Amino acid sequence: MTRAFLVNQGLFQLAWPACVIGAANGVFWTGLLVVGALVLWQLNRHNRHPLDLRMIGVCLGLGFVLDTAWIQLGLLEFAMPWPSSQFAPMWIMLLWVSVALVINHSMAAFKNRLWILAIAGGVGSPMSYFAGSRFGAVEWLAPAWQVILTTGLSWAIVLPLLFWLARDDRASRPAAPPEGMIVNETD
Repeated sequence: MTRAFLVNQGLFQLAWPACVIGAANGVFWTGLLVVGALVLWQLNRHNRHPLDLRMIGVCLGLGFVLDTAWIQLGLLEFAMPWPSSQFAPMWIMLLWVSVALVINHSMAAFKNRLWILAIAGGVGSPMSYFAGSRFGAVEWLAPAWQVILTTGLSWAIVLPLLFWLARDDRASRPAAPPEGMIVNETD
């Protein structure tokens, strides 16, 4: 294992407790500090992957929609709901940034193992939300089976999708010409 792998995965592993336990205790700076360190490390020109910024944007957009949906559907309520209790809180968005920054780095080996990611997402996400509830960072408002089914199925789709979107072969291929366009191959 390289130093880059260890730093990336180490900061990723610290992000969850820093954000979740921090939110449970009304403290935002712990998550900001850890995820900020991950961002500085990964977006450094020596460590950055060409798709990192794109994946941060995708994860932030998808994460905002998904975690806001849990609130709007009456499934979950988050502690420290800044900036609004009606939307995914900032500390959850920090976790999405941390996910974005391991996809092309310490967890890149899973880009071609999407079924493993589907299983991990389907099982791991309800466990993560449950652990967060035990710390006091999230409250399950709906019956447990609804929260488990909804978050599990969603993450079973979302996690492999994120890794599929980050596959290098998709980014390095030249764009195909629009259908019906005649391409002169003699130029």
